[in-house]
This record gives sequence, structure tokens and C-alpha cells, in this order.
Amino acid sequence: MVGSKQPTAVFLSPEETESHCRAGAGVWKFASTNEGMNPDVIIAGIGTELTFEVVKAAELLRELQPKLRVRVVNVTDLMVLGTEGTHPHALSSDDFDAMFTKDKPIHFNYHGYAAELKGLLFGRPQIERITIESYKEEGSTTTPFDMMLLNNVSRYDVAEAALKGAAKHKEEVRVDLSKNLSEIRGKAKEIRKFILKYGKDPDDTYDLPKFANFDESRTKGQGAGGVNYEG
Repeated sequence: MVGSKQPTAVFLSPEETESHCRAGAGVWKFASTNEGMNPDVIIAGIGTELTFEVVKAAELLRELQPKLRVRVVNVTDLMVLGTEGTHPHALSSDDFDAMFTKDKPIHFNYHGYAAELKGLLFGRPQIERITIESYKEEGSTTTPFDMMLLNNVSRYDVAEAALKGAAKHKEEVRVDLSKNLSEIRGKAKEIRKFILKYGKDPDDTYDLPKFANFDESRTKGQGAGGVNYEG
């Protein structure tokens, strides 16, 4: 069981959670465009808070680039990322390609040190298409979201990495890249100004994202690890 000091967003039902954790990783279709089919870019979250930022980045990317096909992946077992044969849980080459594609850019948002992921992923083909942002030990007494910004793992950083990756092979993203990046950085700057002025995160920072195919009702009343906070 995973616990948290604060109520935490719940995206999966108990049955979906059990299946997902047994697999060690999976595509979150509700947060992906077209259920993750034929993606232009993959954004992957590892860790509770950083996965939330990935999901919020997916929401932001729909606003900025509606035609961009985004696949959202969540990893719960780091060992699945290791090269085939290095660990019993490691994904086969075919399964890795099925989840992350053979050639599309991948961005990992990781609650840990980047070197750990790089070591696991070493040996996977076309590793140069992978970017990683992770804990950098930046920030001290500040707000939770400001820590995300300082460590480059916020939804804005994930969205920026996704756009830069997709722009390498998708013309319409490349054309709008400068405008989109300016808009993203402007949003992040405004939030930072708010945090520095008021000493707290904006009230809507942790609102659940709005996806047409996400039925929030099936997880209502649940907190971290499926704990029910009602009553």
C-alpha cells in the first residue's frame, strides 16, 4: 500500500490498479489522445506527483496542439525498463517497442535521479530519442509546485519537452514551436510570480484534468493508494 501525507489524485479503479501494478507499466488511455494509438510523442511518469504533472501536461498539450498525438505511460516497476534479460521483470524488446514505439521521442518525468534511469535504459535501441527530467536537489523552503518548477519536472517542463521532441519529425508542431514555448514559459512565469507573492500554490494547481473519456466518478472518495477519505 502506498500512502501520502496529503489527499492524492486517483486515476484508476482498484481493479485497473491491480492489473497495472502487476504489469509494472502501462499506457493510460484516458489521458492519451486517441487512446494512445499511433503517437507522435510519449510522455512517461514515474512517481505519484511527477505522474500527475505528466497527466496535466497531456491536458495542456491538447490545448496548445490539438493535432499532436500524445501517449501517456505510467511506470510503477523500474525494472521493466531494463534491457531484455537483465531482470525477470524487464520488458522484451517487442513489448518495449509496443509501449514506447520503435522511433518516437520519449520523455520521462522521474521522481529520482536521472542516472538511475539512464543505467536501466542503456542498451535499448535508439536511446538518443529519450529525454529525462528528475530530482536535482533544487529548492528548500518553498511550495510543492515551486519545487516542480525549480527541478524542471512541472507540467510546463513536460509539455515543452514533448513539443521539442515532436517538432523534430512533425511539421505543424515545428511551425508553432516558438509560439507554444513562449506561451508555456509565460504560464510558468506567472505562477512563479504568484507563489513568490503569496507564498502558496494557486488554488487550482491540483485540480483533476478534464478529459472527455475520463470517468472521475468511479474513483470519487479515494485518496492515496485507494484509501477512502469519506467518513
